[in-house]
Amino acid sequence: MRSVDPFDRLEIHRIDRSAWQHTPEMPGIYLLYGMVGDGQVTVYIGMSTTNMRSRIRSHHVNPARNWFGVLFAVPVANPLLCQAIEAELIGDVTEAEAVDVIANVATEARHRGTDDVHIAPAVEKISEALQLLLGSDIFTTPEVVPAASMDTPVARMAPLAREYRGQAAEPRARGADDPPTATHSYVGAGLTAWGRFEGAEPDTRFVVLSGSAWRRPVLNPDATTYTQQVRVGELQDQLVADGVLDEHGMTFAGDHAFDNWAVATRIISGKAQYSGGYHWQRLTSGSV
Repeated sequence: MRSVDPFDRLEIHRIDRSAWQHTPEMPGIYLLYGMVGDGQVTVYIGMSTTNMRSRIRSHHVNPARNWFGVLFAVPVANPLLCQAIEAELIGDVTEAEAVDVIANVATEARHRGTDDVHIAPAVEKISEALQLLLGSDIFTTPEVVPAASMDTPVARMAPLAREYRGQAAEPRARGADDPPTATHSYVGAGLTAWGRFEGAEPDTRFVVLSGSAWRRPVLNPDATTYTQQVRVGELQDQLVADGVLDEHGMTFAGDHAFDNWAVATRIISGKAQYSGGYHWQRLTSGSV
C-alpha cells in the first residue's frame, strides 16, 4: 500500500551561507538561521512557489542581509501548499518566542488557517525535522525557571492579560453569525469559536461560549511536544467527562470559564504550544 501523504518522505537540505548556490531549484519552504546584534538567535522563514535558489539569490544574498549562517531548504512538491505552510511555521515560531523572528515583508500571515488536510501534518513534520537538525525546539514556548535569589523581591506590576498579536492584533467587525455575548472570536485553521473575558483587565478568566468548536491533539511519540500534547488530551477528556465538551459534535456543550485564554486556546486547538494573544480576535460593532 502506498501512502497518499505528500509529506510521507521529507527532504531537508542544510546549507551553509557560503554554499547557498546548492539551494534546490524547486518550490519549497526555507529557514534562515543565525545570530544578530549581541548574539541573539534569529530566524527568517520564507518560501518560493517556483525556485528557492532564485528567491535566496534575489532577497537574501547581499551585504545588507548577511546575518544568517545556515539555511534549511524543504522542497514542496505541490507549490499551492507553500504559502499556507510558510504562514503556519511563521506563526508557530513567533508564538513560541524562543528566538527572534525577522518579519516577512510578504505578510504571508494572511494564509494562516487555510483549510487543507495536508497543511497540519506537513507543518508538524517540517517543524519536528528542523528541531532535530537545529538541536533545539524553536517552535515551543520555553519554560521559565525563576532564578534563585537572596534579594528582597521587587514589587512588579501585573502583566497585561490581553496583548493581541499576529492575525489577532487588529479587531474585526461583528458578523451576523457572532453570538451577541461574544466579545472575541477564535482565529485558527478550520475552527469556529467565540469567547469573552469574565471581568475587566487584569482579570485573566476567559469564557468559551456554547457551540464553539474544538479538536483533538495530534499525538506523535517522536515529537518533542508529545508530553504536552498528551496533557492537552487529558484535559479534554476531563471536560468531556464533565459534560463541557461534546465529543460527538466536537463543540462546547455550554459556556465554560477557563483560568486564562491560553488554556482555552489549547483546549480548542489541540495544540499545546498555542497562546491566547495570537488566537483571540476582538469583535467590534460596525466596520473596523
